[in-house]
Amino acid sequence: MFSVYFPFLLATLLGWLFIPRVLILSHRKRLFDMPDERKTHDSPVPRLGGITFLPILLICVCMMAGIWVNRGMPFQIYGLDTIVIRFVLLFVGMMILYLVGVVDDLIGVSYQPKFLAQITSAIFFPLSGLWIHDLSGLFWLHEIPAWVGIPLTVFVVVYVTNAINLIDGVDGLAAGICFVAFLTLGLAARGQYILMIVAFGMLGILLPFWAYNVFGNIEKGHKIFMGDTGSLTLGYLVSFFLIYMASGSGVDFPREMLIIGLSTMAVPMFDIVRVVMARIRNHRNPFLPDKNHIHHKLLRTGISPRWVMLILVLVSLSIILVTKWCVDLRIGTTWIFLIDVGIWLVFDYTVNYFIHNNHRLRYE
Repeated sequence: MFSVYFPFLLATLLGWLFIPRVLILSHRKRLFDMPDERKTHDSPVPRLGGITFLPILLICVCMMAGIWVNRGMPFQIYGLDTIVIRFVLLFVGMMILYLVGVVDDLIGVSYQPKFLAQITSAIFFPLSGLWIHDLSGLFWLHEIPAWVGIPLTVFVVVYVTNAINLIDGVDGLAAGICFVAFLTLGLAARGQYILMIVAFGMLGILLPFWAYNVFGNIEKGHKIFMGDTGSLTLGYLVSFFLIYMASGSGVDFPREMLIIGLSTMAVPMFDIVRVVMARIRNHRNPFLPDKNHIHHKLLRTGISPRWVMLILVLVSLSIILVTKWCVDLRIGTTWIFLIDVGIWLVFDYTVNYFIHNNHRLRYE
């Protein structure tokens, strides 16, 4: 109760209090995300919603820890010093990306400094002793040496962070996928109270933001985007949970939780692979933006942005549920991963079919 309801309710309350103030500031200072050919909105929209994420999360974590101690609640956690160090470095890395995101949302930042900031933030994980040491049977691999696990950790952090950043192209999509991810990861962290506070605190932050992002009225000035500040923060935090599950600190997690954790990011992670392969095949810079992400493709089928968001969140949830079902059936981790890839390929093929059908109907 202390690790779930309190941080969730506190973060939700703070979100409802601060997001309207950010909207007022954005309109007074005219800090907008301007429409262009790649974007789905046709009016300027404030894009600073993400600046509320990290401060509110810090308030929740620090306040819950303070109440925990002052009320004399049990705080005997094995390796507490190590856990504190890892969470301190987690928030240091998040602060780096947070500041880069703020600068990007205000004046713009090219992809090279973004990558440098992401790599720097990712290095804090192995510096705290948090790195992938066990793949839990994925690709039939289990324990791996540090010289493989540490670079793999940095790669996964940068990969997941960019995956969330790039999927944030339709109202409510990145927030919806991350909401499902943090709910899954928070429930999986049962008994690891600090992780639960972080997960459910972030859920509380996402709830009011999602409401303003999806249902906010542009004409009345109630709509807001998370911007790079929010998406980089979310991606980095999700990657922390995934690395934690595959590190020495994740021994309390069931071994199957690694593949379940990866399934929460299946949609944005698989989409990056598809987009990069398409850009390389077309002899284009794989780091330059285009309109070939899965949400762009769904929009070309003729459905509305809100349906695009709903479909992709449901696909993400379906992959998680199928993965959990396969884990319960004791199917091997590699086979579960291949099943998830198969679901994604069938979905992508279906989207291509409807795009072709929509174009055919338009020109008939």
